[in-house]
Amino acid sequence: MKIGIITIHYSFITCNYGSLMQLYAMQQVLAGMSVQSALVKQLPRPLPVPPPPTARQKLNYYCRHPWSFLSRCARSLKPERRVPRKTPSFESFIEQEIHALSPIFLPGELNAQELDFDAYLAGSDQIWTSCEPEKLLDFAPAGKRIAYAASAAWGKQPPEWYALAQREFPKFSAISVREKHGVEICWKAGAETVEVVLDPTLLLDRREYSRLTEGRPPYFSEPCVLGYFLNIDQLSQLPWKQVKEAGKKMSAPLRIIPLQGAECCIPEKYSISPNPYEFLQSFQEALCIITNSFHGTVFALIMRKPFITILQKGETAVQNTRIFSLLESLGLEDRIYHPEKGSMAGQLNRPINWTAVERNWEALRIHSMEFLKNAIQQCTSATRHG
Repeated sequence: MKIGIITIHYSFITCNYGSLMQLYAMQQVLAGMSVQSALVKQLPRPLPVPPPPTARQKLNYYCRHPWSFLSRCARSLKPERRVPRKTPSFESFIEQEIHALSPIFLPGELNAQELDFDAYLAGSDQIWTSCEPEKLLDFAPAGKRIAYAASAAWGKQPPEWYALAQREFPKFSAISVREKHGVEICWKAGAETVEVVLDPTLLLDRREYSRLTEGRPPYFSEPCVLGYFLNIDQLSQLPWKQVKEAGKKMSAPLRIIPLQGAECCIPEKYSISPNPYEFLQSFQEALCIITNSFHGTVFALIMRKPFITILQKGETAVQNTRIFSLLESLGLEDRIYHPEKGSMAGQLNRPINWTAVERNWEALRIHSMEFLKNAIQQCTSATRHG
């Protein structure tokens, strides 16, 4: 059987560790079931670029908003923070570890009759936030659609998404989401049965990731405290003083992987830019993990490292639901950082009952694998009778 994977836009996969690793894990899990799979690359249609304002328009604007003009002048006098030149390369990992179709499709270009797949799988990333018909597999035949660990900024979907989902959900063989809150949203959109399953990265164990780093020299010259932060553009969005203090208490250097805006505010002396193989090594070799990322939390768990998770603020705070959902299911709610509960170093050093965690994890893994096996069997039956 051959399955086409529809996930987040390809531009994310080429620069976001979590998006890439969950795609890798999904393909490994399917391969373990003797199912061939390939990524169907997609990009959003480019937005039209408006013409630049004319000199008269600028003059009129600044006459009405003089403080904006003064603020711009002040910014021009302030030296800008130089973004580190080195950016991680994902090309080698994608070329060696990911199976994908060569073409990149724009919205409206997918046609199941032109794609050689027996079924299609959507999910394992935030694909159901905006109204994109392809993410609901509208191009695929009914009965040959699976949603595995689909995620979204649940509750932020526009009315158009609900209308589209109500039309497409009945054509799925099986639907699962990554967060509990997603179940209610999908029910509201007309799905009858919705399961909660693990992110694909959590279906593989530590040994399967270690295979990717075998024979590579150590990434760090000495053990360190690893930070992995994203979706921030100023240090005030983190308990930065506590983060640095945690490193000092551990008597270890602090190394930080910044992503999605954090590159511009994390001081360069702490910043590192690993490629995907080195990303895994950094979690393997770190003494402990401090992160505000879902997948930062995931890989701390996979590598059995002490960790603390900082909740995101502002517009991206909606992403905290996936962290809550995961940690609650594993009995690890106390790994969320709370300033009122003492120092970050103290919270980081609290022991983790890994035996209990692994027991909960294994039950969730079994449930998730059973869901996927049953969904594939249903699609296989639909293919035979189609």
